[in-house]
Amino acid sequence: MTDIGCDPYVEWNEGASRLKASRGSDGNQVGGGRRGAIEGFSVESRRRLMFKIACVERDARLPLFITQTFPGEFPSVQEAKWELKLFHERLKYSFPSAGLIWKIEPQDRGAAHFHSLAWGVGLDEMMEWVPKAWYEIAGQGDIKHLNFHQGKYSPYRHCVEQVRSFRGVWAYASKYLGKTFEVGSWKGVGRYWGIINRENIPFGILRVETVRVKVLNDVLRYQRRFAHLRAFGRGMTIFCDADQWVERLKITP
Repeated sequence: MTDIGCDPYVEWNEGASRLKASRGSDGNQVGGGRRGAIEGFSVESRRRLMFKIACVERDARLPLFITQTFPGEFPSVQEAKWELKLFHERLKYSFPSAGLIWKIEPQDRGAAHFHSLAWGVGLDEMMEWVPKAWYEIAGQGDIKHLNFHQGKYSPYRHCVEQVRSFRGVWAYASKYLGKTFEVGSWKGVGRYWGIINRENIPFGILRVETVRVKVLNDVLRYQRRFAHLRAFGRGMTIFCDADQWVERLKITP
């Protein structure tokens, strides 16, 4: 990784979908530093999550999509996150090759609801394992909780599904992982999304190249047209076939 300092640079992940172009630092920090209290899944939180998903290699093995909820008598959000942590610890023990990106959100009834994209595990084994493991942790002896996650109540589907295409990754991410919301009655939730076993998620190798101002302006101009934006500030990040853009715009030496 290049020490970019104040120089213009382009940043991307090999084989992935994120392409960032920046004029570099002007020496005056804007934002950054310690974040304040987290009070919901904001537009900025969504942006960070979607950019992280965009760092996954486009031709990697497609992930599974996992949905987890609670029975009629549901715990507080703090307790729910603790039970999710227990689930993740059990998952890491049973499937050391697994890697997840997870998100929490409130259901209309107030219960916590979890969505995850999971790599490094097979569909059949997870369809068998997830409902039972989650029931043992969060089901409170309510057999309906197990049956629901096993997809036994029409029209609800099994809690583990195979994403069928790369486009499907974005469809799930936008529809389920990308929904923003305000904190409402939830207090002290902490993080609303996270990563488990980062090393098992097929993130493309991070590349950063300092570039001449002319090259930077060319990249920004193409990004602006691609994103249908009229103006840009000190930089821009878009979702695209990053490798194709790097080659086309001759970003690397």
